[in-house]
Parts: sequence; C-alpha cells; structure tokens
Amino acid sequence: MFPAEALIFDMDGLLLDTELLYFRATQMLVEPFGHRVEVESYSEWIGRDVTFADFQRLYPCPISEEDLWPRMRLIFDRLCHEELALRPGALEFLDTVAAPYPKAVASSSRMDAIVGHLTQVGLVDRFAALVSGKEVPRGKPAPDIFLEAARQLGVPPARCVVFEDSPHGIRGAHAAGMRSVAVPTEYTAHCDFSLADQVVGRLTEVTAAWLAGEVMA
Repeated sequence: MFPAEALIFDMDGLLLDTELLYFRATQMLVEPFGHRVEVESYSEWIGRDVTFADFQRLYPCPISEEDLWPRMRLIFDRLCHEELALRPGALEFLDTVAAPYPKAVASSSRMDAIVGHLTQVGLVDRFAALVSGKEVPRGKPAPDIFLEAARQLGVPPARCVVFEDSPHGIRGAHAAGMRSVAVPTEYTAHCDFSLADQVVGRLTEVTAAWLAGEVMA
C-alpha cells in the first residue's frame, strides 16, 4: 500500500453539514405540490449531478427547468446563510492528521458555492486546489473530478486518498485508482460502500499511520 502524498475531500456532507439543508430545501420546494421527500430516494442524488429529469421522476411538479434550479438555489442559499456548519471532526482532522498533506476539494457543487461555503466556515485557505464537477467532462461516479484534482495538486492518482460520504464518490475514486475513505451520513448509511478502503464514523477515526501506508484499515 503506497503512502499518501495528497488528500482529496468531497465537500457537502463530508466537510460541511449541508445534506440536511439540501434535504430541507428539496422538501420546502416540493411540499406545496403534495410531495414528501423520503431519505431512501433522496440518497440516490447525493454525490452526483441531479438532472431535471431526475427531479421530475421523483417529484413531478408544474415547474420548468428554467425556474426549478433558481428556486431551489434561493431556498438552499438562505438556509446555508443561516445554518451552515462543519461536520463533526472535520476541523480537527484537517488541523491534525491531514495538516502535512496538500489537499483539494472535489465537489459536485458549483464553484461559486464551493468558494462561498468554504469561505463562510473559514476553510478555503486550507486547500491548494478546488475542483467543481461542473468543470469536468463527467461528474461523479466518473473519475474525472478526482483525476483533475490530482493533476492540480501535481500528485499521481495512486498516491491520493479520497474522502467521501456518498457511494457515487467512492466509485469515482476507485475508478481513478485512488484509495478512499467512506464517512457515511444519516442519508447514506444504508448504501453500499464495499469499494472503499476504509469506512469510518467520522474523519478523526482515520490515523496518520494508515495514511502513511504503515497499517491496514
């Protein structure tokens, strides 16, 4: 097992406690049309780009594609402004075990959201690279976003470790030839993370010795 030379982090649900806010924003948007958002169906969206067809398949609404995303963004941005917080253990891990490594964020979110949210919680300066899924040819679970993060960090993919809360992200990391750590949330705890090299309850369970390749998970 190669020692890690760089670390790549998902953002939503992994560093930032945003999945609950996305869940609530979706519920607030579709509730007037008689829909209720269920965790099992919502979890299919986590960690990948959601299309208009995806949305209408689960929650048919008389809303055009041009209107849907701005309305969703308005609700979500308001919730983030009021309630955005770090996931438990994220700051401690970044400031201790992860501190010596060059780090990147690889998120399916828009770049303005990545920069804005990381700035809001005071983390943006901890990362040498920020990569949005909107800026690569294929989103997760394709490996493109992770390969681009490795390229920007100047580290071979096999020497990168990816941290993810979604099975789509873990699949993408595996396809990129990278080690991965799954940190499931309440929305993804029921998902299949068998491709991950390690599954933990929070980031602080990952040890320096494991990153260095000195011990197995």
